[in-house]
Amino acid sequence: LKYCSLNLNIKIGDKMANFKDGVIRDGNSLGAGQALGNIKDGIIRNGSSKGAGSPLGNVKDGIIRDGSSKGSGKAILNVKGDTVRDGSSLGAGKTIGKISDFTIKGMERELDPEIVATYHFLIKKIV
Repeated sequence: LKYCSLNLNIKIGDKMANFKDGVIRDGNSLGAGQALGNIKDGIIRNGSSKGAGSPLGNVKDGIIRDGSSKGSGKAILNVKGDTVRDGSSLGAGKTIGKISDFTIKGMERELDPEIVATYHFLIKKIV
């Protein structure tokens, strides 16, 4: 089997977003740049190291919420298959885009809902 990876990069001004060891940064290469936030156990935070900082949102079972613990808060997005929607339950709501529209360099092996949630809370609000 051959390994194929999409290398889509999200620009922040003139820099690219990247992900390494649970921390999302605004540098051009993996692990470089100022920390934007982190993700640990499905909770996205604004701290500069994994698990540190105030919670911004969470992901549970494909549903992205704005609460501080897993499964709590108002549902704002959901990810089913390769489609991102603005509904509060899986597969419901208006289609926003595909997973590939919200990728961050280095996050290719993370779960799709976590990638989209990280993009939404730390890079650019989707809805």
